[in-house]
Amino acid sequence: MCLEFKVTSSYRGKYHFAVCAGILLSLLVGSSCKRDRSAPSTDNMAMRKQRGAQVVEEYLKRDASPYRKNRVRLTIASASDPQQVYELEIWRKQTAAETLTLTRVVEPAHESDLAALSVERKGEATINVTYISSLDQFRETGTNKMFFGGLTAQELLGEWDKYGYKLLDEKELEGVKLYDVEGTLKPLTDSVIARTRTLFRADTYLPSEMRLFNSEGKELRTFRIREYRKVAERDVVWLTEIENHQRPTKVTAETLSLEWPEKTDDAMFTRDRLKQLAKKN
Repeated sequence: MCLEFKVTSSYRGKYHFAVCAGILLSLLVGSSCKRDRSAPSTDNMAMRKQRGAQVVEEYLKRDASPYRKNRVRLTIASASDPQQVYELEIWRKQTAAETLTLTRVVEPAHESDLAALSVERKGEATINVTYISSLDQFRETGTNKMFFGGLTAQELLGEWDKYGYKLLDEKELEGVKLYDVEGTLKPLTDSVIARTRTLFRADTYLPSEMRLFNSEGKELRTFRIREYRKVAERDVVWLTEIENHQRPTKVTAETLSLEWPEKTDDAMFTRDRLKQLAKKN
């Protein structure tokens, strides 16, 4: 005879998660019970998935805004190449249906014609649009293409909707409670990143660490948040160190400024704007 005692608890992304997943406690009585108690029950697995999705949903809800503008410095270091430093100006517009992101290189000045418009729509593959001035044409690519320091466009954008989530564990580090959440690439969705493992702070729902893996289980990148700040009453990530295990290179992403305008010119998020930026240089 098998007796099961289940303890359940209650409770989203894009950087947090609230409650802990329930743990199945199984008690085996007698030798006639043949069920494998090491495997999680269906109910427990469903609850872990729900918790994971809720944590990401909370992170994304806190990160959302109709408009956002920030400037980021990327410092790229490797053992074989000279250090490279880029500054990016990033504008974002969000609605319930889509997210538009205009990313422009502002430093070094000789590369300030480099810009991309990313279009994310629910249920559709994200596209990056760039303008090739020498050919006078626009080019569309997916988000697997690598850019600064070997980071993909997906990593710069987030693209949290590509994955299904599951809460693996709760832990404490240096007095901070963390939610350990695994993301698995959804069927029929394309990415070089097949799985993610993210630690979210329970107090702010901001990520503390993120590890990215390919379909073979090899770790591609490790993101570690080194500094947080509070800006306009919001808790935000300010400094991130990224280790690229493929290159290998190390990228430091430092926020230089961050604001949430009430309104901006929507013409900024168009192909015409990309062409204007290219023709300025």
